Amino acid sequence: MNDFKDKIGVITGAASGIGRAIAEKFAQEGMKVVISDIEEPQLSQLEEELKSKGAEILAVKADVSKIEDVKALAKKTIEHYGAVHILVNNAGVGFAGKSSTIIWESSLAQWKWILDVNLWGVIHGIHVFVPIMLKQDFESFVVNTCSMAGLISPVQGTSIYAITKHAVVALSESLKLELERYGKNVKVLAICPGFVKTKLTESERNRPPELHDDKITNPELVPIMEAYHQSIENGIPLEEVAEALFQALTGEQFYIPTDHHRFIRSNVKRRMEGIMKDL
Repeated sequence: MNDFKDKIGVITGAASGIGRAIAEKFAQEGMKVVISDIEEPQLSQLEEELKSKGAEILAVKADVSKIEDVKALAKKTIEHYGAVHILVNNAGVGFAGKSSTIIWESSLAQWKWILDVNLWGVIHGIHVFVPIMLKQDFESFVVNTCSMAGLISPVQGTSIYAITKHAVVALSESLKLELERYGKNVKVLAICPGFVKTKLTESERNRPPELHDDKITNPELVPIMEAYHQSIENGIPLEEVAEALFQALTGEQFYIPTDHHRFIRSNVKRRMEGIMKDL
């Protein structure tokens, strides 16, 4: 895609972090942007800010873990703009929070919460939007936020998060292969950010009350979680992730890394070498 003027982009998890940066970038490029998030006050604030700069914005509150919310998001998008050129399945929740534990200690509430948002949220987006995009007679893109955690071996304390991101990578690869055969006008990109300065470790603020987790972080994992907090705090600016995505859209790259310190490359190599050794 080379001309972004007046193209329609839909972004989930757009009220903060990477989603917000992508929304700002799309607006700067003259796109019509549908921003969606579960955090309504922050979503409304972003809507006002972008509109004040002359951008054409539609804000839709939606919980991607709920299929009816995603259907409503698509319905409002089509009613308002009549099409969708780029879908960014970005909404996600993280780790290193108040209940980071080793995998067998994790509560079922923790499993359900992270799987519902990080994996089912992407599944819902694909299930609802891809059929719409296939009926359109023009090029369109599905962008899934996968994370470097989906490419490397999981680190202690990040297991559930990493499992969801590995699943989203596999989902993206599967979708790419099937669309190349059955729907060539729809392309797929898998954005795999490294450490980015976001609120990923503050995801507990959006945990549904019915999935409250009263567990506390395993004491042995506290130093690891603190290191993750610091790495994220020292991460690259959000704007660099949005720019990496934009450049990939113009070149149709599939994997989109953002790492500047070869962290992803070295750890992906280590993981692949381990697999090849045992094979």
